[in-house]
Amino acid sequence: MQEFKNEIIDISTLPKFEDVKLQPLQKEYFKVMLIQRSVFYTIFLIPIIALFFIDTNDFFEGKLIYGLLFWFVLVLLNFFYLKLSFRKKGFALREHDVIFKSGVISETTTIVTNNRVQHVALHQGMLSRIFGLASIELFTAGGSASDLKINGLLFEDAKKIKESVSERIIEITEEAKEQSVTLETEHQSDYQVIPNENNEPDDTI
Repeated sequence: MQEFKNEIIDISTLPKFEDVKLQPLQKEYFKVMLIQRSVFYTIFLIPIIALFFIDTNDFFEGKLIYGLLFWFVLVLLNFFYLKLSFRKKGFALREHDVIFKSGVISETTTIVTNNRVQHVALHQGMLSRIFGLASIELFTAGGSASDLKINGLLFEDAKKIKESVSERIIEITEEAKEQSVTLETEHQSDYQVIPNENNEPDDTI
């Protein structure tokens, strides 16, 4: 039986995920983000204009310009935030895990190891199909929501990532089965009954 070891690890010798070179998202995905936000702010603008025309108390008279100015500043600020957010996003597919980084004010780095992934899904929305993009979602045990979602990938690259992670899941599952069989065999061999050499009945209770 293999000897159990639990040695101390020097933290300074551990690899740093910050040193990993992340791949940026496709530039076409920024266009998708802009279109989605444009639709949202256009819908947001409609009530402002509608209130001006249906107001019977003249409350909004002469104040439409301020509403439009507020809307314009909001859109402008959101555009710059969206641009920074897009530049901050990046991912890396490694042999044993997947890394995704995002965030402007507060950066978040998510690392999902392959041995925890139980399912990987590829999605394409209407705008994503137009620009040839797709997203990848990684699911681990214990939850219905995905633990990691990467948008803005080329469709062909997303397919390759899905295939790579799926193959790794199969390999890990097979390795786990083999280890389970090996441990079960070793466990059984440790408790084998030694036959009585004299062929006499064993009266041991």
